[in-house]
Amino acid sequence: MDASLALYVHMPWCVRKCPYCDFNSHQLKSAQPDASYIDALLRDFDMEAPRVAGRRIDSVFFGGGTPSLFQPKEFARLLAALKERIAFADDVEITLEANPGTIERGRFLGYAQAGINRVSLGAQSFDARALQVLGRIHSADDTHRAVDELRAAKLDNFNLDLMYALPQQTLQEAQNDVRIACSLGPAHISYYQLTLEPGTVFHSRPPALPDEEAAWQIQRRASAAGTTLTIGCSATI
Repeated sequence: MDASLALYVHMPWCVRKCPYCDFNSHQLKSAQPDASYIDALLRDFDMEAPRVAGRRIDSVFFGGGTPSLFQPKEFARLLAALKERIAFADDVEITLEANPGTIERGRFLGYAQAGINRVSLGAQSFDARALQVLGRIHSADDTHRAVDELRAAKLDNFNLDLMYALPQQTLQEAQNDVRIACSLGPAHISYYQLTLEPGTVFHSRPPALPDEEAAWQIQRRASAAGTTLTIGCSATI
């Protein structure tokens, strides 16, 4: 049996749920998530611990929701407690999903000090109209500021999430998103097609999306405008 393990930790709260999101996430009804959730995660890990005895954590991914709603001290406590329970690789990669909004502002240095060494930043687009349609609570300027903060915290290993085939999106707008993302110098860009998933607001009230041919042209041409892209697309290509 391979000794290595990847650990995914789900943190299910958001400031506001986006209309395209079908993940297990819920709008936060208080100023910040209850720190007792960290205790619940540790109890959950303790229940599973016998199944992974003698193995090693090579990567950790904090996803959501918006994990960066939690304070850096809560990640520090969780990671310290996990390291008491299971071995971590010396070069373990610990990723935090974050949004480039005001909630996270000023926290990235704290996350780095807590043990986070990679950030996946949900930019989605740099177009103001697209961000509004997608229900995002940040602006393109927020993304630029977040990247500056990541650099200042020496979190140079960061990913930018982008979406394409957005409502009324043109090829030029899609290419512009990729060019701006590349100009920020991320270690990686993940490029995902917007799809209408059951149970979402967009599924019940569908916006006008580019047709399959237009979506394919956007994906092909925008990819050519960038560098290494992970293409996450449910359409047939």
